[in-house]
Amino acid sequence: MTKEEILAGESELLEFKRDVPEQSVKYIKTVVAFANGKGGMIVFGVDDKTHKIVGIKKSEVFQKADTIADTIFNSCEPKIRPSINLQEIDKRHIIVVTVPSGMQQPYYIKSMGITEGTFVRVAATTREAERYMLKELLLEGENESFDQQPAGETVSKEEVENLCDKIYDFTAGTLSKKERAALRRPTVNQLLSWKLLKKEGRSLEATNGFRLLQGKNEDFPDAKIQCAVFKGRTRGDFLKRQNMEGPLFEQIESAYQFVMQNLPVQSKVKGLFRHDSSLLPESAVREAIANAVCHRSYLIPRKVQVALYDDRLEVTSPGTLCRDITLEKMREGMSSVRNKGIAETFIYMRIVETWGSGIPNIYKAMQESGLPEPVMQDFYGDFRITLYWKRELPKTTQKTTQKTTQKTTQKTTQKISEMELKILEVIKENSGFSRNEIAEAIGDITPDGIKYHLSSLQKKRLLKRVGGRKEGYWKVLMQQLSADAKKAGSAEMTLDEINAEIAAARRGK
Repeated sequence: MTKEEILAGESELLEFKRDVPEQSVKYIKTVVAFANGKGGMIVFGVDDKTHKIVGIKKSEVFQKADTIADTIFNSCEPKIRPSINLQEIDKRHIIVVTVPSGMQQPYYIKSMGITEGTFVRVAATTREAERYMLKELLLEGENESFDQQPAGETVSKEEVENLCDKIYDFTAGTLSKKERAALRRPTVNQLLSWKLLKKEGRSLEATNGFRLLQGKNEDFPDAKIQCAVFKGRTRGDFLKRQNMEGPLFEQIESAYQFVMQNLPVQSKVKGLFRHDSSLLPESAVREAIANAVCHRSYLIPRKVQVALYDDRLEVTSPGTLCRDITLEKMREGMSSVRNKGIAETFIYMRIVETWGSGIPNIYKAMQESGLPEPVMQDFYGDFRITLYWKRELPKTTQKTTQKTTQKTTQKTTQKISEMELKILEVIKENSGFSRNEIAEAIGDITPDGIKYHLSSLQKKRLLKRVGGRKEGYWKVLMQQLSADAKKAGSAEMTLDEINAEIAAARRGK
């Protein structure tokens, strides 16, 4: 742990405690949350509000470290064995507790029980796991797939044959004559091997995946795709919207057709003729939607969302990345499949190629079309991929950025995320909005997520709270993004592009 890391503040993987609390539950909750997620560190001896290193008394530091180790060992179930180290920074002693990502989820506080004592990490906060989160953790801890779990009812031979016919007919309709001749119709044994059916004596029992592929989603009311076209670049006025229902593979095709029908076209004149083409590669659009349906969590009470704006396509699926997967690993083709039976079916149907191929294929298609790289985000229980065909800022933001980069000379290394930019745009128009109102205006983030970003913007001195909680309002400061940003031509670039230019400039120094 370095001083620079401490000054950067708390995060999904880092929490500060000024001292070791007398009530151990105040930090044991976070220990459990880290073990249930991607791991993390708790640093004792750092003020969580000011990030000032206050330290632990030298005469007490060893005793307190031992107390922490004993408390964690005795309080958690299954057992958690963190790494505990003592460090000295600016002649002050701190205790650094590193909690690994656990392999026996869910972890919980023994005295509270598994239902109330299971906690998860959301952004820089620790919260009690909701019922669906607990089910996710149980499945992940047992290396089980939700779609392969029994649905609790038997199916007839006719139902099975009907689904096999649907899968075959849909697939055959997408293939050439030669490919169709080589295609074999799926059988009962094939569905059993994909674990979409289970044998119970002489009967066959449906799994969740079987029902989802059938399109009988009474037990899964959120197993749908919400499609919408918005006016402008923010979630405000709907121009068109539609819910896609039925078998999952039909939902993907319907959502794809919705996007292609509403996506603007570009025209090029070649010789005497004008040729129209889509602003986004068709393969990237299809892959993004299929990936969302295949890898989403069907336990989370939210739908897949496909949103078209004036400059981009956003595809958002419920369910954060699995603990051993990062955005960087996804780009390289690594994958941890949440719905294994559905994934196997989609591979047969040529909806996806192989496990982990979707994201690299999207990047390749965008690059070959000369378009910006996709933007991937893993946040607050959702995963989103955004495909841009335009990357310039809205006019109001361009003007603000141009003025601020000309006025200021202070240098900073802080970055502004796309979500923070959206929040600033909303606040500039509605300075009195509460967290709930900001979240509702943006439409794809929780109030807790807004709270996290507001805190981040205040730390970056881009936002200030004037007055109290009820009667106060927000003031956008928009101080300098970076002294290097002027060189990067920030008036014509998005904040993401500014940050990339700044990082490149620093690497070259």
